[in-house]
Amino acid sequence: MSSDYPNWKIAGASVRGAAHSRSGLPNQDAVRFLPDTGAGARIVAAVSDGHGSAPHFRSSTGARFATQGATDILAWHLDTQEDDEIEGALVGEIISHWQTSVIADLQANPISEEDNIYPGRSAYTPYGATLITVAADENIAILLQIGDGDLLLGYADGSIERPLRDDEGLHGEETYSLCQDDAGQYFRVATMWNQGDHHWPDFIILATDGVAKSFRDNDGFEEAIKHLRTLAHDNWDETIEALPSWLEEVSRNGSGDDSTICIAIRTDTNMPRKE
Repeated sequence: MSSDYPNWKIAGASVRGAAHSRSGLPNQDAVRFLPDTGAGARIVAAVSDGHGSAPHFRSSTGARFATQGATDILAWHLDTQEDDEIEGALVGEIISHWQTSVIADLQANPISEEDNIYPGRSAYTPYGATLITVAADENIAILLQIGDGDLLLGYADGSIERPLRDDEGLHGEETYSLCQDDAGQYFRVATMWNQGDHHWPDFIILATDGVAKSFRDNDGFEEAIKHLRTLAHDNWDETIEALPSWLEEVSRNGSGDDSTICIAIRTDTNMPRKE
């Protein structure tokens, strides 16, 4: 169990992409974080990108289910840190919760014959979405991702790293999805333990793929993230207030896609690890 010291701050923002605004489509991303007060001894975050194409016409709902389920499940598991098999349990629970939410929504809001133009598809296909989710306190960080998007960690020396491996076996704009029957095998998962050597993240960012696609290349994106880390530590309130307008500008000048991020900073970088 973590102490009650509020050594994390967390916030997020999501904006409808410029292309979606022009076409009248809604924002199909979702973001959720805990604690909802924005500060605490532990944080949980999730972002999800609904696929948005015609077969996935309820993907905005699927994205919302993904972020709600993942954050609730990770918040509960953050207090069961002794379990060496926590990673496998989390993947199964997140998928099961998402599928249960989808089925309940289908029962409450059946798909009309007019909308059911893809015979033989999975019941989950209309809700297709990606997911990136993180839980962290002063002892442990649990990281999970299925599909595209970006998860980066920042450190006190200014470095930025990607803790999860890249996806394999994809081409072009393809991505893995929660709606796949075999979604569990495409999750990328890692658990990090604080070893007390002060090499512990002081910055976490989750972003849907619309953000990185708006930059010329990955180097440009990562430089922007390094700058965002500095701004967040220097003036948290001002940075968070500016997030929506920054995302709108990024989308307008770049991909035109929905753009969503969730960021967290550790406010006491000298805090010792709780034994």
